[in-house]
Amino acid sequence: MNSIVLVTGVTFFSGILTGLAAWYAHRSGMVDHPGERHSHMVDTPRGGGIGIILALLMASPFLISGGDDSWLKCILPGMLVLAVLGWRDDHVSLPAGLRFFVQLAVSIYLVACTINDGWMQAVVGFLLTVLALVWMTNLYNFMDGSNGMAGLQAVFGGVVLFVLFSLAGQHDLALASACIAAGSIGFLPWNLGKARVFMGDVGSITLGFVFGALLVTGVASHAFSLPVALLVMLVFIIDSTLTLFNRILKRERWYNAHKQHLYQRLIAHGWTHGSVALFYQAINLAVVVPGIVVAVNYPALAWLVATILIPALSIGWYLLIKRNGVLAQAG
Repeated sequence: MNSIVLVTGVTFFSGILTGLAAWYAHRSGMVDHPGERHSHMVDTPRGGGIGIILALLMASPFLISGGDDSWLKCILPGMLVLAVLGWRDDHVSLPAGLRFFVQLAVSIYLVACTINDGWMQAVVGFLLTVLALVWMTNLYNFMDGSNGMAGLQAVFGGVVLFVLFSLAGQHDLALASACIAAGSIGFLPWNLGKARVFMGDVGSITLGFVFGALLVTGVASHAFSLPVALLVMLVFIIDSTLTLFNRILKRERWYNAHKQHLYQRLIAHGWTHGSVALFYQAINLAVVVPGIVVAVNYPALAWLVATILIPALSIGWYLLIKRNGVLAQAG
């Protein structure tokens, strides 16, 4: 199938299926209600991310044209398992232990499936990679608390990975990345601005895993370096990780739902959901993309770029946190 036709089809079917998911959520009472730990003000259905996942599933048979079976063999099984888990969790809240166990299991499978040589053969490297993948799965879910936030980041991440895999000659994974961006574009009209449906765990947890899996696969296959991989999702990694550390230092129940992320504080101080989402993407375009360009074109400078951008964005996060304070009490 022509790549343009496939990507266009993913966008179309994602939009249609997201609309059907919103209708189903309304009918079944699968709704998020406003509260002190939520940034929305009206009842909103959740689970719309199933549209993205189903569109990707429909495209998957066409993602092995070049003979690389990484998507179907290594990534798709975990994606399907987490989509089922997330869909069930959107209906009835599942125990945290069960969610973690499943995420750990699919992460171990993914890392074992992608090992070929180099640093990930070491036991320590294996374990760190598994934990990083579990964290990516969850942090993407944590960042899905503002209209358009997770969807726009999925478009950005998909486009960047499309370019990176294309430059490396890994066209099947490049096409898979393009389909992720396309599916997210189909979802955004339902979520950006005044949200008619939320992504839900079925979308955010699954996309977090898929992005983490693509980054691990890219590093393992030498499509791009580890510092480049760290940069792709850096704005999400910074906000989630530093928020977690901040809550731990304050001896808060870090595992409880809260409104302490930077994007949530900005909304609490009067920013619109759209302006916050665009602010994060502006950072991506103005800071992250140039860093990736330098790191890819000058590999010897890749770690230097990462060690400059990570502290720089961390300092920016800290200054904005101090400026905006805390309006919502943490759990």
